[in-house]
Amino acid sequence: MPRLFALSLTTCLALAAALILTRPAQAQDNPVIARMTAFVATYNAQDAESLAGFYAPDAALLPPGQASILGREAITRHYAQAFAAGARELQFKTFDIRAFDTSAVEIGETVVMVGEQRIVGRYMHLWEVIDGQLLLTRDMYHVLKVD
Repeated sequence: MPRLFALSLTTCLALAAALILTRPAQAQDNPVIARMTAFVATYNAQDAESLAGFYAPDAALLPPGQASILGREAITRHYAQAFAAGARELQFKTFDIRAFDTSAVEIGETVVMVGEQRIVGRYMHLWEVIDGQLLLTRDMYHVLKVD
């Protein structure tokens, strides 16, 4: 059964890649975009524990200028600290999705407010199907500018 899901995901991602070339991707077109849309809604609800649920149990979050943050518990703490520091209003735009049998690599940009600062960043995500769920296994981002 998991193999059928993986093939289904691969088919969806392949079709979505063709759609992305002709028009902007939307959540109903692509499971990665759907997951990112849900991720952003959870981030904007400032629910650190639920947000960490988008990550695999052994995921790595690689923020700029900091040590790697490994595992859901540490990722939960990271987001709780970010929300306490005033992080809010996350937005994203995906530029590229490369799909494989049971994984996808996504590249895009984000805008997030932290206090009064508007931070523009670029990210790269590695999504993998784990136990039938599309989860982040690697999340790396850097800051492009701060306004």
